[in-house]
Amino acid sequence: MLTITLDFRHLADRPALYQTLAQQSHCPFPFGNNLDALWDWLTGGMALPARICLRHAVGLEDSDEFADVLALLEEAAQALEGDLHLVRD
Repeated sequence: MLTITLDFRHLADRPALYQTLAQQSHCPFPFGNNLDALWDWLTGGMALPARICLRHAVGLEDSDEFADVLALLEEAAQALEGDLHLVRD
């Protein structure tokens, strides 16, 4: 199972998150750095099953920078019915 770790202590902004996710998921092409590209990669391009560990993400659900990304990750996990697991620690 592919494991991706997004440590929000080290992610200054959304582009840094996209770059980290693309690198750790072995994306073979330049990542689009937007929510649509993230959705397409998670639900149609990335190897599954996968686990995304969200470290130090508590409270970021309301942040301007990361709220939309975190919501999209939750939605993708639900849509993929068990092939994508989010772990918060």
